[in-house]
Amino acid sequence: MPDLPDELIRINAILHEYVAIHDAIFKFAWRKAIPIPGLFKPTDFGAHFKGLTRLASKLSAISSALNEDTGALEGSHQYAAALLEAVQALREICRRFYEKSQGHLSKYPMAEYNADLKVYEGLLNKCQEFGIALNRKMHEDSVPPEG
Repeated sequence: MPDLPDELIRINAILHEYVAIHDAIFKFAWRKAIPIPGLFKPTDFGAHFKGLTRLASKLSAISSALNEDTGALEGSHQYAAALLEAVQALREICRRFYEKSQGHLSKYPMAEYNADLKVYEGLLNKCQEFGIALNRKMHEDSVPPEG
């Protein structure tokens, strides 16, 4: 496989951090199944919001650079932009839950959360599709022509 462009290496590092935050929020946890105060640590939506804000900022810069780079690997900009949208959507969900955790209980009704979650899941699917296409493109570019 050819050397990966620096932007894709940086996007991959951001992806790993983002997946860790996503998993921390959505993975099964006993604290969600058995909410016993003081026994299980609550989800720190404020910290996740800050982390996602940092990742979105980095991704935005990379996405802009890829958009301007005429020699960028085909599909890399679309993937970066789709990942940025997903990160921003999860960031907004975290912001809303953080506000709710600060005592603003009516700030994020379940119906709004369900609608936001549906949009977020659609963005995840879009990001995954672009990621698969980008991986295919990278693999095609790395296979030497037969002859």
